[in-house]
Amino acid sequence: MAALINTTLSVPASLTGAVGAPRRSRLAVVARAVRCDEQGGQESSRRAVVFGAAAVVTALTAAVSGPARAEPLPGGYVDMVVDDHVRGLGEWAVRQHNKESGEKDDVQFGKVVKAQGQVVNGMNYNLFIDGKDSRGAPGTYLAEVYEKANGAGVQETLKLNEFVRLPKSS
Repeated sequence: MAALINTTLSVPASLTGAVGAPRRSRLAVVARAVRCDEQGGQESSRRAVVFGAAAVVTALTAAVSGPARAEPLPGGYVDMVVDDHVRGLGEWAVRQHNKESGEKDDVQFGKVVKAQGQVVNGMNYNLFIDGKDSRGAPGTYLAEVYEKANGAGVQETLKLNEFVRLPKSS
C-alpha cells in the first residue's frame, strides 16, 4: 500500500526574489513523494525527497542571483545630517586644502551642502562644500576626509584624501 509524504520547506520571501513581499511572509515549497510499504520503495521515496529539495535549492539560487537590485551595498556611502561635527570637518578640509596647495588655489569656505559617510576602520566622509575660489568665483567642492577615533571617541587621525572642484551642473 502506498502513502503520500508531504514535506514543506519554508523559505524567506527575501531570498526568493519576490518584489514587494513583506519580510515576514514565507514561500512554502512542497515536495511530495510516494512511499511504498515494500523494502525497496522507501529508498526511492527518500531519493525523490532529496531530489525535490535539490530542485528547490536550485530554483532559489537562480532567484537570488537573478537581476541586480537597486539596493545599496553594505559598507557603501549613506547620506548624513550636516551637523556641527560635519561642518567642522568641512571647514578643516578647506583649511587643509589651502595649506597643502599654497596661495595659488585658496578656497573660501561657505557651507557644507551635503554629506555622505562610510563606516570603515574609522569613517570616510564625502563632503560637498559651497565656497569661492581665489578669484571670488563661487563653486562646489568635493572633500574626501578620513577620520579615525580611538575607543574613547577621541580623534586620532584626520586625513584629507582628495579635494576637487566639481564641474558646474547644467
